[in-house]
Amino acid sequence: MAIANEPCRVCGAATSPMLTARDRNREVDDREFGYVRCDACATIQLSDVPRDLGPYYDDGYHGVPAPADLRARLPLEAHKIDLLATHVEPGRLVEIGPSFGAFALAAREAGYDVTGIEMDPACCAYLEGTVGVRAIQSSRSQEVLAELPPSRVIAMWHVLEHLEHPVQVLEAAAANLEPGGVLAIAVPNPQSLGFAVMRRRWAHLDAPRHLTLLPLATLVAQARGLGLEHVATRTADPFARHCNRFAWEYALRRRPASGPSPLIVVLASHAVERLMAPVERRGLRSAAYTVLLRRPASTSSTPRGAGGS
Repeated sequence: MAIANEPCRVCGAATSPMLTARDRNREVDDREFGYVRCDACATIQLSDVPRDLGPYYDDGYHGVPAPADLRARLPLEAHKIDLLATHVEPGRLVEIGPSFGAFALAAREAGYDVTGIEMDPACCAYLEGTVGVRAIQSSRSQEVLAELPPSRVIAMWHVLEHLEHPVQVLEAAAANLEPGGVLAIAVPNPQSLGFAVMRRRWAHLDAPRHLTLLPLATLVAQARGLGLEHVATRTADPFARHCNRFAWEYALRRRPASGPSPLIVVLASHAVERLMAPVERRGLRSAAYTVLLRRPASTSSTPRGAGGS
């Protein structure tokens, strides 16, 4: 297929064709999707984004758990709470894309006043009825943020890659943060060893749901243009390690969407992840990274529109 060389949605520079991929993860259809790489900032983006992405987020996408199962997942969220605790005290926290709310529940129990901005109506009902946090149903988080009071924390855990125009959301988040507040972002890492090796078979490419993959340096540069300072990066936290193993598991399968992985594949993926751990857990080679960005306490206002669109 021909890949359209669209301008970079992050910095506006020219792009070059990179690869094509199908929806291996869920097999919603057999379309082939093209990705391009920015010649300037190295962002990878889906070319010709489908007008309606709704069908690619089917009813089973979020996997809303039973209340008991939700609570069982809280230990998996502890490293996120610990990271925030090293930089801010509990206060107003807005999570963009909370899904069914495992982190939202952990944050609420850690003393945060949590609001979720979520596009899925079933998730919103679950957030309010089961998790016990405020939920705002919207796919336009930048508009919602503009109407909310200042936040101590804004969190996006593997959400930014789903956005066609991520800089607009970054601008809105920077403007909403109170002085000293932090923006926590976790995303797939396009500089990872796994992507370099697996290419179109890399699970975290996730065509066509992942629209924009930002290198760490690009994301930090955008944040600095919006008046935020880079205070922490994590590449070997528990979820990043899970992302490493998950990517190897899916790459080892011919059809990941066909059902649960056979035990032999799961065991093999654990073996490969352990073998590659000395490389993947060092530097910027992990399948995912988490970055913490802070609005300086002395800053009275955050510039809007800086850093590209």
